[in-house]
Amino acid sequence: MKSFKQYLPIIEEKKIENIFNKNLSEATLSKGDISKRDNFSILKDIIDTQKPVKTKDGDTTITWLDNKFKVAYDDNNLDLAFPRNTPVFKTSNGNQIRLTDIEKTEVFGGGKGSGAGSSSTTIGESAQCVYLQTIWNNPKTDFNQTELTQAFSQTKTNATLDSILNLSEDWVLSSKLIAQFLYKVLPKRNYTFHRGSDDFVKGVIEKSFKNTNQTDFPDINKWNPADIWIVDESKISSYDFKDIIELPFYNELLLKAYVARDIIGVSLKKTKKVKMSQNNFKKPFKEPKFTKTTLGKRDFFKSKDGYIFFSEGEIQFRTFPAFQGEIIGKDAKHGKISGDAGPRGPIGIVMKKVGATPIPARKDVTQMIKSDKDKFFNLFYNEYLRAGQKNIPLEKFKQNFRGKDSGYLESKYIVTLMFNELKGREQKFLSLAFRYAKSISANSSVHLKVF
Repeated sequence: MKSFKQYLPIIEEKKIENIFNKNLSEATLSKGDISKRDNFSILKDIIDTQKPVKTKDGDTTITWLDNKFKVAYDDNNLDLAFPRNTPVFKTSNGNQIRLTDIEKTEVFGGGKGSGAGSSSTTIGESAQCVYLQTIWNNPKTDFNQTELTQAFSQTKTNATLDSILNLSEDWVLSSKLIAQFLYKVLPKRNYTFHRGSDDFVKGVIEKSFKNTNQTDFPDINKWNPADIWIVDESKISSYDFKDIIELPFYNELLLKAYVARDIIGVSLKKTKKVKMSQNNFKKPFKEPKFTKTTLGKRDFFKSKDGYIFFSEGEIQFRTFPAFQGEIIGKDAKHGKISGDAGPRGPIGIVMKKVGATPIPARKDVTQMIKSDKDKFFNLFYNEYLRAGQKNIPLEKFKQNFRGKDSGYLESKYIVTLMFNELKGREQKFLSLAFRYAKSISANSSVHLKVF
């Protein structure tokens, strides 16, 4: 009879085998994954457009099992959208599945092995470079696999060839249309198409931006939102990137290169009919006209957001899940401005520029709720009264937030405090925030937007 010690090698071998097999299999989605990167909008797009997704039920489309889950998701309340061990989706096969039954494929930043996955953003933008190179190689191309493969080796991107060749049909159409459009409007030079490249995007554009030591843009994309760069590499030596120490000089250098069509930063949007605009170029900024604010379209206590309204739309402020403002025009959304970092974040910076006391860092509010909830509610109640809301007792005020999680409380408190501090300065704040969110502030860089 074997002793327990004699069985140990067999047990350890089995354990290693199980771990090995687990690592080989595809990971599944979690609430944490959805709150990272652009996965929130990716999953929403998959559901809204009925794109197939890999699940335990195979490749299938998914729909919400109950509208209450959809409402919670749209409100960025992931705890209510995905209750523990609860099916929330129905597959095209008629089966019910949970979020954790969906595979974390490349589109969600997953993939087997370390760093193997690419986000849909990386793939789509890299693909646009490949489609551009393809039409530059052959103006009469039909974008077949052979030509795309050849073009891929000529571009400087950070997605895999396989992911680009397996692009979804809507992105294929958009990539073709944009490539054909840009080929018509740009010079027929020997351009190199960059997306996330080490030598130019990281080694020149991003490095030079860091060297300016500017403080207006915590996010480089609000300075220049270019997704890809079209570069005549024979002309780069004409521009002195090494000696850049201030942002105005850098902006002037890129403007000069843009006018000469030597270096062109391009911001991309998926499209079925191509349009373009040249931002921070010659067209003067049309200032939005402030009309009013509200801390709840229905009632203060029935939402975690607040709105600044202007003549052609609104900015909604809330947690998304980070605290930020989203510009919503009459026909489209126009960008976001974030505020989680408090005085160091874009919203805080803009508030300081208009002479208002900036909002606190969200983490500090989170900590206060966790460590001293009574203090938090006293401060929140004072801001509520300061905002001119209905005078009710403190205990009634607290009762109205019963059952709300920390994220909800943080959102409503910060936006209430923010609007109080901005009273009398709304127009100035609106103009600066609008320009910042759209990457067209006075200190932003020239870029071509294709949409």
